[in-house]
Amino acid sequence: MGSRSGDLDPSVVTFLMQKENLTPEEIDKILNKESGLFGVSEISPDARDIEASAWSGGKQAQLALDVYHYLVACYIARCVVAMNGVDVITFTAGTGERGCETREILCDKLKFLGVEIDKEANKVKAEERKISTENSKVEVYVVPTDEELMIARDTKELVEKLK
Repeated sequence: MGSRSGDLDPSVVTFLMQKENLTPEEIDKILNKESGLFGVSEISPDARDIEASAWSGGKQAQLALDVYHYLVACYIARCVVAMNGVDVITFTAGTGERGCETREILCDKLKFLGVEIDKEANKVKAEERKISTENSKVEVYVVPTDEELMIARDTKELVEKLK
């Protein structure tokens, strides 16, 4: 998450409030506006800013990316367990569409599932393409999204129902 804490043990909230003498408003600000990628990197909630810093030697930014990649791979693995397997992994939106390096790192972490990507095909940005190799046990795709179009369609549908 860009600036939110994500998963945490609920006891962390009361522990921090008591230890640091924080009000509910202060703990809310910390957990929702000063945590996640921003909290670890101390730079920004935007992955692009963090990547730029990490690639130029920023240690906190690199740590934030390492944590991010690890947690995304863990969430994918959790979904695989919940579904009792996986046939396809799709990368979409922001980082998924444009983050060639992130996709490669994530797929490398998922090799134990039989995921294998074609590094040349993975260089695609914001273009629909299969990026897995023919030998991959799981197909991997990049699929661009048009969030503004989906919002417009949903809005139109809602407005038409009001008529």
